[in-house]
Amino acid sequence: MGYKQSEKMAERKQARRRRFLDAAIALFGRLGYHSTTVPMIVAEAESSTGAFYLYFRNKEDVFVAALEEAGVRLSGALNQAMTRESQRDVRMGVAVEGLVQWLAGNPSEARMLVEAAALGGRMEEARRAIIESHVRSVSIALEHLAPWFDTAERAVVARCWVGSVLEAVLGWMGMPSRERLEPGRLATAVAGFNLRGAALIAGTKTPGQ
Repeated sequence: MGYKQSEKMAERKQARRRRFLDAAIALFGRLGYHSTTVPMIVAEAESSTGAFYLYFRNKEDVFVAALEEAGVRLSGALNQAMTRESQRDVRMGVAVEGLVQWLAGNPSEARMLVEAAALGGRMEEARRAIIESHVRSVSIALEHLAPWFDTAERAVVARCWVGSVLEAVLGWMGMPSRERLEPGRLATAVAGFNLRGAALIAGTKTPGQ
């Protein structure tokens, strides 16, 4: 019986932590980091300040936790999408489309990802970890898809690849809704741009380069 009570208590704690994370993500996405306060997060979560500090040390701590969780969810969504496709070139397109679709469907997390670049400290470190994870994945895929790149070139192209996706999605989110492409068309356009770019670079290569 004691074990069941402990299990239920753990579930309740996890649910309370989840409410704080959801509240923080909503506020950070809507107002930005600097305009969001711990009391606002507490009110949004319909909880108490004391409960907040059971799970997080401060506002920075909850921001980092939310960003790290977003990175895990994003990686999971991309991996799931890519495992359904066996062709490497098609898989790269699927990965780009998955990234675009996820960011478009999670605008608060996307805005946090961008804002973290200017916040420094642990928040920038969390952002960089997410970006670097995707850069490594693209670089590995390019090793098979575009073998004409050497290691240094692959690293640069992978970074440009991920950066173009982020910039395209953020620009898209800032547009009036009536002017936006459908998320699927946006994803297809970005994936096509990246794949054509890699192919065009291949055409400039000569043996021995």
